[in-house]
Amino acid sequence: MTGSERGGGRALLIGNSRWHWAQRQDHDLRVDHGPPEPGRIGNDPPVWAAVGPVPESLMAHQDLRIRLEDVPLPKAPPWLGVDRALGAWMAWRCSQEQQLDCSRGLLLVDAGTVLSLTRVTADGCFGGGQLIPGYRLQLQAMAEGTLGLPSTPEVPNNDALQEVFPQQTVAAMQRGVLEAMLASIAAAQQHAQGLLWICGGDAALLKKHWTGATKLLQLEGDLQLQALLSLGAGLSSGRDR
Repeated sequence: MTGSERGGGRALLIGNSRWHWAQRQDHDLRVDHGPPEPGRIGNDPPVWAAVGPVPESLMAHQDLRIRLEDVPLPKAPPWLGVDRALGAWMAWRCSQEQQLDCSRGLLLVDAGTVLSLTRVTADGCFGGGQLIPGYRLQLQAMAEGTLGLPSTPEVPNNDALQEVFPQQTVAAMQRGVLEAMLASIAAAQQHAQGLLWICGGDAALLKKHWTGATKLLQLEGDLQLQALLSLGAGLSSGRDR
């Protein structure tokens, strides 16, 4: 029995604040993201990985869990988050399959709760990275850490983000955070000099406002879920539960 059959052709990545689902249907991949929904796990659990709290209903299915040691990313240290490893390995694999120029490696930007920058070397090994607060986490920190700054909407105001120097406070906060993220990516990419992959919930936002070179830019929002399904297909039905 293949891992995808055992997982019902489904994958679940439990993130810090949201759950990320994938369903393989023939040659299509359906994905969705939202708050934790343990009821969706059902009687035929998906292949899964976690960096956030794991519900009891999944703890009994360790045979379907993808751990860091299951991800074929050479030189990955034992403390590396499995989500970063999944994304970095899949970005490298996709680059190879698409015959992209990997002579300088790649930099994976995962724009989630945390903005993680993960470097993969030219020989496909983990090459370190950087971690900074993500878009919503930075806005939340400003609102909670000051008396005068307000809470901001969950969804970015695209009209407000068109202004470099907005007059409204919320728009100024949103634009400032966006500029900080873009500057961090640009500085890291200047050092890395290789392919630039962007994934995660805010990937489209970053790509829309990216003003750097686009020749090396690759956008793929769901690399980790693709990696889970791929690795899940190789799980043995005899794994320890």
